[in-house]
Amino acid sequence: MKKIFLLLFTTLFLTSLNAQFGQARLLEVKEGQMSKFMDGVAKKTQKYNNSEGSPQFYTFQILTGPNATDFVRVRWMESIDELDSDPSQEELAYWNKYARPYYTEGANRIWARNANLSHVPEGQSGNLRRVIYYNYKDSGEQDFWRFRQRVKKAMVESGYGSAMNVLYCGSGCNGNWVQVRFHHDGYAGQTADYGEPYKAMVEKYNELYGNEAYDQDSDSVDASLMPDGRRIRHLMLMPEMSSSWD
Repeated sequence: MKKIFLLLFTTLFLTSLNAQFGQARLLEVKEGQMSKFMDGVAKKTQKYNNSEGSPQFYTFQILTGPNATDFVRVRWMESIDELDSDPSQEELAYWNKYARPYYTEGANRIWARNANLSHVPEGQSGNLRRVIYYNYKDSGEQDFWRFRQRVKKAMVESGYGSAMNVLYCGSGCNGNWVQVRFHHDGYAGQTADYGEPYKAMVEKYNELYGNEAYDQDSDSVDASLMPDGRRIRHLMLMPEMSSSWD
């Protein structure tokens, strides 16, 4: 058991040293201002955030939950040090003129991507994100991260064809918040991904870790969570309001 915990700790620690980061801001669009907001964000992004070396921003519209129709605007960074560099006065002035009047700003959080536990196969596509937000207890850390580690391995070995990104909250959250983001090619793609590919992944998981291990480990994750420690939302990447997606 100690060896398992040490392996999980090492995985998380080494990932934190080389993590990518996203500063995510909730933008709540004012009533009647949706068209102006979307147009302003799109023009600003294409003008200032779509060339090599420029700050990269990705905009997602929230499709479900209390903030449905609002947006999450993410500044994506290879290093958190990039937050030390402010946008130019020209870029900031453009944003303040063409986008800022049309929204109010909500929560601002910094997320770190765990590359070791994420799965991004070649050729994956799709702008729909099914995002599961977890908040685990301090005492549930081992069970939570062991399951994520095992899911990643089962996905790789079963040839799961869609992307899954795991991010943990580094600032702005109360508790141990993690988001697991599944990429799908629309809702039809989600249905397809949770058909045979999902079944094959679960079968591989049980083959690797023992009969019914997937269900048993899922139950352990459920027990590891805080009350209201699991929330599911759908978001849509808005390409015209985002930097180029490589």
